Amino acid sequence: MKSNLLPGPGKVAWQDNKPFLRFILSLLVILSILKIIFYRYNHPYIFATAGETNSFSDTLRMIKWSLLNDLFILALFNTPLLLLLHLGRLISGKWISALLFMLFVSVNSLILLINLGDIFYFPFHFQRANADLLFVLKHPLSQLFRQPFPVILCIVLGTVLVIFFCSKLCRSFFRAFTAGNRALASLLLLLAAFGLLSLNRTALNSSLLPTRPLVELNSSQLLVVQNSMHTFLYSVFRSEGSSLLIRYMPDEQCDSLMPVRKTLATSLSDSSRRNVVLFIMESVPYDFFDGSGPYKVQMPFFDSLLQKSSFYDRAFCYAHQSNKGITAILAGIPTLSDIPVYHSAGVNMPVTRLGTILRNNGYRSLFCIGDDHDDFGFAKCVNWLGFDQYYSKEDIPGYRNLPRHTMGIQDEFVLGFFEKKISEADQPFLAVQYNISTHYPYDLPEDFKQSFPAHYTRPMKSMAYYDRCLGQFFAKAEKEPWFRNTVFLFCSDHWLVPDDTRKNFNAFSGYRIPIILYDPAHPEKKTISRPVSQFDIPGTILGLTSYKDGLISYGYDLQTDDPSGNIVFSRANANLYQATDSAFILGFNRNTGKPEFLYRYTTDPALEHNLLANEKYKPVLDQLGLKMKAFLQKATMQYHGKPFK
Repeated sequence: MKSNLLPGPGKVAWQDNKPFLRFILSLLVILSILKIIFYRYNHPYIFATAGETNSFSDTLRMIKWSLLNDLFILALFNTPLLLLLHLGRLISGKWISALLFMLFVSVNSLILLINLGDIFYFPFHFQRANADLLFVLKHPLSQLFRQPFPVILCIVLGTVLVIFFCSKLCRSFFRAFTAGNRALASLLLLLAAFGLLSLNRTALNSSLLPTRPLVELNSSQLLVVQNSMHTFLYSVFRSEGSSLLIRYMPDEQCDSLMPVRKTLATSLSDSSRRNVVLFIMESVPYDFFDGSGPYKVQMPFFDSLLQKSSFYDRAFCYAHQSNKGITAILAGIPTLSDIPVYHSAGVNMPVTRLGTILRNNGYRSLFCIGDDHDDFGFAKCVNWLGFDQYYSKEDIPGYRNLPRHTMGIQDEFVLGFFEKKISEADQPFLAVQYNISTHYPYDLPEDFKQSFPAHYTRPMKSMAYYDRCLGQFFAKAEKEPWFRNTVFLFCSDHWLVPDDTRKNFNAFSGYRIPIILYDPAHPEKKTISRPVSQFDIPGTILGLTSYKDGLISYGYDLQTDDPSGNIVFSRANANLYQATDSAFILGFNRNTGKPEFLYRYTTDPALEHNLLANEKYKPVLDQLGLKMKAFLQKATMQYHGKPFK
């Protein structure tokens, strides 16, 4: 490289800066293309909550914010790279040029690739990339090549094209830089801009926020314009940002609206304590049980079970991620941060540790999953909650030779192991089994030969297999002495699309899951249609064990009436939360502190009529809004360890 620091004599500023500006604009075009693909591929998911009602002016605002977000990220990363390139000219040797070239290619390729990857990963967690990726992407290459071929082809081809074009753009810019077109004015302007920005803390914080477009856009539109590298890095370095303390009202009012410390009302005596077996069902939507819908699965076991069980047909998950579902189900608390509670400072918050309480009450507790040990951090979660035993696939004899699913061992072999461990356990006990065969990509064992109706999707087929596995488990279990004194609970960890080729859902149907309670000692068919949630599982378990002391939970006992007015809460993403009662569903943006939608799902199941501006429903809006604010305030107080009632 030449050693002169200034452009050659007579060189106009435009000629000097043109290659760098062309480099940045070319990257911006690629990012915009990826945004368009992201929008088209994930369109049903993005606007599932409030529906798409974008006007022409909304579209222009989305384009503006999309370009601003991408330009900010490109400038943020390429300014220090350009500075290093100038400083590198002071060092002799070709190696420094090669090193800086690789650095340019690597950094800019990473920006593009994380936006490319988000196109395909978004349907699994319904938000842009965040720190949660660090805890769920285990062995990404091996998992990639177990995906459907079209997905593999798109990802591999996209990766090759991104790296190819990025390398070509970097090479073109480096040639121009060597020839003397060094973008000195661009560098000085960028350094000055970021320098001035750093002097104004308010402006700096605003620029760093991935949610800054919310001043003009709603949360659904925000997902379209965000840059995945931006959301990921902000989430990594501000992993606790979503749980910052919120105060909407006096603490006394919050305590009365959202009582989290509660005492269970149980009529059981110590001599009538029951064993409890909980099946956490991976990615199982309510749709598989809905006889009026197109995705009802023929399930001999479940269809028979529902004739003698309590079926909660208006149950809702808290979020769309397994690591948030397990915390809601086993701890009865919401996850506010992007990362799991048990990976955060939230492990020190006041919480009811289910395993510890049961041990003090004379119970043994065990947890079983056919996945790798501590995959998704489940071993940490179970240990945090005080369970006595944790079993994963490595504990199953001969696991290396057993039929495998992408995520681990197929359910029938894990359930056989689980049944054996239960039979060996001292009574009374709590036993939890987390299945995996209904997890994407829905691998089925080669020996599972069953003819399916033509309309069956891959998720439906995996549910049929899981149903057979549970039937085999119960055929053995009902012969055991512990069976009659055991209550069985079934709860999905989160909703996921029943048809992975058609993405049709909304803010109501996209959170609806099955919850079932079966008591062999009292077989009775019941259908309960009041809203319930995953938060109700811990209170139900403790109620069955005759526990009479206090607990911390955002739910109640499924077997008792809910005194809160049957309102359940869900987390759509870091910005949007939902409150659902027996007729309405409210969408509330915690960043703006304002509601975004109100639907009456009982008369408008497709959620086509937003009632937010309808004065007739203002009392409903105010009531649900107040409950939502109390929920968020109480949850953030808990995360910060503040005293609360």
